[in-house]
Amino acid sequence: MRILEQFIKGKKQDQTLCEDMLFVNDNFIAVADGVTAKTNTEFHGKTGGRAAAEKVCEAVSEFPEDINVFDAVKVMTEKVVSLYTADKPLGTASVGVIIFSKFRNEIWSVGDCQCFINDDFFSHEKEIDRIVSDMRALVLEMGRRNGMTEKELFENDIGREFILPVIKKQQIFANSDGRFSYGVINGMPVYEKDIVVHKVKQGDEIILASDGYPELLKTLAESEERLKEEIKNNPLCDGDYRSTKGIKKDWASFDDRTYIRFKV
Repeated sequence: MRILEQFIKGKKQDQTLCEDMLFVNDNFIAVADGVTAKTNTEFHGKTGGRAAAEKVCEAVSEFPEDINVFDAVKVMTEKVVSLYTADKPLGTASVGVIIFSKFRNEIWSVGDCQCFINDDFFSHEKEIDRIVSDMRALVLEMGRRNGMTEKELFENDIGREFILPVIKKQQIFANSDGRFSYGVINGMPVYEKDIVVHKVKQGDEIILASDGYPELLKTLAESEERLKEEIKNNPLCDGDYRSTKGIKKDWASFDDRTYIRFKV
C-alpha cells in the first residue's frame, strides 16, 4: 500500500470534538464515521459517535492480518458493546466504517462511508437519510414560501427541528430486517445483507472517505474545492445536495470529513 494523500477535519472549531477517525497500519486502512449524537449521553466525556469510532479503530489495530469481513464486523461490534452500562442504552454509540484489507484485497463497508475504486464510485447512501433529507428540504422551502429569509432559516433551521423526532427514533431500523433497515456498528449484530464487500487488485487506486463530502472527487484538492462551493452556494444543504443538517454558526462545514487516497 502506498498512501498518496490523507486528511481529516472536524466540522466544529474544536477539533477534539471530531467524530471521524482514520486508522492506518501495514495491513488495514479504516475510516470510522461516528454517528452524530442525538442525545446528551456521554461515554467518559465523549459523544457516542466519538467513543464508538475509537472502539472501532482499537479493534482494527488488533485484527490479525488474515481476518475475514464477518469476523471483523463481530469484533468491532463486541468492542462497541463494551461501552454500554445500565444507564447507557444499546444503540446510543454508533459508527459507520469502511476498511481496506491488504491480505484479502477487499474493501469492507458498514454504513454510509464512500469510496472510489479507480473510476468506480460507491456512495453506500442510506435510504432513510435520503428520505429525511428531502423532508427537511421540503419544510425549509415551505418556510421560504411563508416569507422567511435565508438568514432566518439559517438561524432557525425549522427543517432540522421537523425531522429531529424521526432522526432520534430511526435507530429502530439499525441492524434490522425489512424496509428502511440499515447497517451500523452500534453493539447489535449486523445483518449480512448490510455488509458490503468490494474486491480490488494490485495496482488499483482507492479513495476511502466519510460522508462529509457532498461529492467525492479523484483528489483531495478537488473534493475540498467542491465542498467549498457547496458551503458558499448551499449552506443550508437543501438544494441539489441535501443533508439532514446544514452549516451552523462558527462551523467549518456541515459534517466532519475524512479522506484518504492510496494505491494497492
